[in-house]
Amino acid sequence: MILDLDLQTDYFRAADETAVRTVLADKEGKPAEAFESVRARRIDPTTVLRRLVAAVEIKEFEAGGTPDRSVWPTGPQPWVTEDEPTEVDRENPWMTGPWVVELSDETRDVLATIERKRLPELAARWARAEELRPLATAELVQLIHRLGVLARRAQKAEQHLYCCLSG
Repeated sequence: MILDLDLQTDYFRAADETAVRTVLADKEGKPAEAFESVRARRIDPTTVLRRLVAAVEIKEFEAGGTPDRSVWPTGPQPWVTEDEPTEVDRENPWMTGPWVVELSDETRDVLATIERKRLPELAARWARAEELRPLATAELVQLIHRLGVLARRAQKAEQHLYCCLSG
């Protein structure tokens, strides 16, 4: 999956991947409308959100870590290798999206610890990320607060956090 600057990311909470897949199986189904969600344009879970988690934990960001688990689309992912060039099916859900990943419960739990008094400090730390440069600090404060609230509600309800990425 290639991430572009117009990537829409919606973080939401749900009981499990079955609930998420049920919504997505409906061609008109949109997780952001079916579940409590936070819209976060260009905040991909693999890099940008992990930078926030590092800021909350007062650690330096390190690429890698536990990968998020893919929930949607289902079915085999088309692989294109140099050895076996393959015609890419532009209608394949893996190419068109949306894509949904389940975040680790550790990520949820770290986000759930965000306290209101730390919002300015966290926004300042997170704003150092190159990907966030076009966003104002006030926007980041609001986004961090909303992600923290979502994570606390998911944790309290024993739910998981997911991210829906779409172009």
